[in-house]
Amino acid sequence: MYKTYKLKNNANVLLIPLQNTDSITTLIMYPVGSRYEPDKLQGVSHYIEHLMFKGTKKRKNTLTLTREIDRLGAYYNAFTGKEYTGYYIKTDKKFTKISLDILSDMLFESKFDPKEMEREKGPIVEELRMYKDNPIMNIDNIFEDLLFSGSYLGRDIGGTEKHVMSFKRKDTLDYKEKYYQPSNMYIVVAGNIDEKTEELIETYFGTQKDTKKPSESFKPFSFGPSVKKERLVVEHKKTDQVQMMLGYPGYKFNDNKNVILDVLNTILGGSMSSRLFIKIRERMGLAYTVRSDYDVFRDTGYTYVRAGLEPKNINKAIKAIKAEIEKLKEKGVTASELKDAKTHIRGSITLSLEDSASQANWYAKQFMFGSIDTPEMYLKKIEKVTNEQIMKVAQQTFKDTQMRVSIIGDVKKEDVIF
Repeated sequence: MYKTYKLKNNANVLLIPLQNTDSITTLIMYPVGSRYEPDKLQGVSHYIEHLMFKGTKKRKNTLTLTREIDRLGAYYNAFTGKEYTGYYIKTDKKFTKISLDILSDMLFESKFDPKEMEREKGPIVEELRMYKDNPIMNIDNIFEDLLFSGSYLGRDIGGTEKHVMSFKRKDTLDYKEKYYQPSNMYIVVAGNIDEKTEELIETYFGTQKDTKKPSESFKPFSFGPSVKKERLVVEHKKTDQVQMMLGYPGYKFNDNKNVILDVLNTILGGSMSSRLFIKIRERMGLAYTVRSDYDVFRDTGYTYVRAGLEPKNINKAIKAIKAEIEKLKEKGVTASELKDAKTHIRGSITLSLEDSASQANWYAKQFMFGSIDTPEMYLKKIEKVTNEQIMKVAQQTFKDTQMRVSIIGDVKKEDVIF
């Protein structure tokens, strides 16, 4: 069972003891991401994430820092989302002390050397270009920009090349200080935890004090226009395959309808035996991959279908997807589909949580957003989902007047029928 508590400086701690593992994962999260950024600093949360690996007072540069982690055989990285930023190290349990030392050193003592800050802008710009050049990686950005058009939630996490190149050191550090305070830190440790773990956490993360009260404010979301012509976006690109993503507004992070959406999407497009996979790929031969899923934020969310198609098959696929959705709304699912979906979810969750890193990730966002379900608690909710609930949520969610469609490929907007 997990344990939560606060350090003396009000940093938040979550411990997840695991048996039969020799690893420990430490994941540090801050509730800050791209939706928190002012206009002129779009992408700065992601920029700061990169800069944390550029050297500290004790570990003078990137090579010194990364070599010390690499020699442990550790897995380590960081990530930035629209609502959070995370840093993690997964090591053998005997390296718990050094991994906590390295993470605390990065997060509390990074130098933010002016030359390194300028130099890192280049790799970030290339990262942005990498995503934009890859439709499979970029279709999510295009869709969210369409769905949340006009609001901060629709922005690209990395910002734009222009914004990145314009970042000033003072503005960057001022923004960091606004959110990177100990009392705004969430420390998640999962794995082979022993009696010394809490003492080490206090040693490396409990002595720093807030220099100011951390900000908790972020801009509220809004959906883009509901006029039909404004609910379609086509980014023309000379590719052999078109990436398409269509979706609908959904529900916020802790809304119980998401449990129902989990079962619904498993049946609709969550596996190789799902309705969309069988219809779109196996029977119609339109796509190699097609799937449905949902995503959530603090205050909203969405559900979606993605597919990779030949340009001429876009309209056939949209029509077929909508037809499968209508069947869900009108008739729901069969008893065997419902039973199999619940078994599928249980099996996939069990397999996905076999190591300390996946356990840390399962709990971290829940911990930060204030509502924790253990895997078993979540699966109990899954078991209670009924066909009637699936039909009701499908009818509430899949509304033609709210459907958005984003496309990247060699397609003309006027040729798309939705």
